[in-house]
Amino acid sequence: MTKTFLEVMERNATWYLVDSRWFKQWKKYVGFDSWDKYQMGDQNVYPGPIDNSGLLKDGDSQSLKEHLIDELDYILLPTEGWNKLVSWYTLMEGQEPIARKVVEQGMFVKHCKVEVYLTELKLCENGNMNNVVTRRFSKADTIDTIEKEIRKIFNIPSEKETRLWNKYMSNTFEPLNKPDSTIQDAGLYQGQILVIEQKNEDGTWPRGPSTPKFICHPSQEGSGQLTMKD
Repeated sequence: MTKTFLEVMERNATWYLVDSRWFKQWKKYVGFDSWDKYQMGDQNVYPGPIDNSGLLKDGDSQSLKEHLIDELDYILLPTEGWNKLVSWYTLMEGQEPIARKVVEQGMFVKHCKVEVYLTELKLCENGNMNNVVTRRFSKADTIDTIEKEIRKIFNIPSEKETRLWNKYMSNTFEPLNKPDSTIQDAGLYQGQILVIEQKNEDGTWPRGPSTPKFICHPSQEGSGQLTMKD
C-alpha cells in the first residue's frame, strides 16, 4: 500500500475518497506508521468494512457534505489502492464507492487535481420541461456523455435524431453542438438546465431551425454525433 501513496495523479484517472476516521483506524491496525505500531493486529482497533458515512449527507449514498477538506475529512486513493482495501475489508452495506476523476486545472500552468465536488445539471425534455431530472457530472465529461445519459433517462430510441440545448433563466436557448467538448470547455455551471429535443416525424424540429443548424445523428451504439446541416 505504501507505493499507492506515491502514485502521481494523471488526467482522467479515477481516485476514491475514504473517510479519514476509518483510514486512521486502519493505519493503527496494520501498523502503517513506524511510530505507531503498538496496536498492530489488535482486534480492538480492527477497522471493519470501509465506512464513508461521515462524508455523506444523511439519506444520500452519493451526495457529499459541503466544505469537506482533503486529508482532514477524507483521504484520496488511486484505483489500485482502493481495490485492495475493498478486497480486504469490503465496503459498508448500502454504500457506493465515492469515485472521482482527475481533471486538469489552470489556464497557463496546468496541474492535475481530483474533482471532489461534481457539477450538478438539471436535465429535461423539450416537450415537458417541468419534468426535471438532476444528475452530477465531472467537468471532464463530454457533451456526448451527457447526451447519452439524457437519452437513457428519458428512454429516447437510438434511431431518434436529437438536439441538445443550454437553457438560460431568460428563456433563451443555446445549442450545444460540440459533442467532444467537456463541461468545462462548454462553460456549464452548477444547476444549469439542459434540454433535449427530438425531431418530429415530418422532419421538422419543435424549436424550429437553429442557427447554425446542428443535428445529432445517433450512431449504432445510441450515442449522438452532431453535424452541421446546410
